[in-house]
Amino acid sequence: MAYVFPRALLREKTHAWNIAGVAVSGGQNAGASMPMLVRSDGGGFWTCKMSAISLSGRQGVNDTGRDRQKRSLLLWRALRQLAQGGVNALVVPRNDALARPWPAGIAQGLEISYADGTFFDDGVGFEQPIIDITCGAASLRANSLAITVNRAGELLGGESFSIDHPTWGWRMYEIATVDMASSTSGTITFNPPLREAVADGTRLEFDRPRCTMRLAQPSSMDLTVQPWTFNTADVDFVEAPPS
Repeated sequence: MAYVFPRALLREKTHAWNIAGVAVSGGQNAGASMPMLVRSDGGGFWTCKMSAISLSGRQGVNDTGRDRQKRSLLLWRALRQLAQGGVNALVVPRNDALARPWPAGIAQGLEISYADGTFFDDGVGFEQPIIDITCGAASLRANSLAITVNRAGELLGGESFSIDHPTWGWRMYEIATVDMASSTSGTITFNPPLREAVADGTRLEFDRPRCTMRLAQPSSMDLTVQPWTFNTADVDFVEAPPS
């Protein structure tokens, strides 16, 4: 079981999602042209650095500022114990709201309220997926997918999506090219290559892309606290191997 990093409560000021990997050179040829680089890492792996994560929390109905700071501080401490210095995996959502293909005419946001317009006491609502894109069957390490767009905005390339694989769990991919044959069907290419084969009709998660990660170092959730004031924290993740 992988715990979820609670971005609704621990929100970063900046983040850096990048694919790390290794490329090797075949050496310079006799024509003295630039050497050819070849990837030797299988497509690379995701890294994520979140900086200046607010420990002030999200305000509930009866919360004071001190209540929110206490809850966020305790949440951070509990989460780093669950992570066990990188031994246990965490599902980390990517804050990709500005880059997702949101359908026209639908208000931005994933949270919906009760029928009377109210939310839970901490201000959080129900979550409902909006973007509906599925793919055709594809094999392990494929880097292209045939897609069916049931409800979404225009895909331009550069968007990220996730697939909940049976063995690898949540894995994230980033689109390189989009070739739409019609408004509802097309082909995308992406990286890294598929971590696991997918069946026809698999849903691609564009609403809240996420990836199964672990702490980059045992010290990656270390915390320095200045009492009685606003605090922030940083964390480094790398993509986790399958459990």
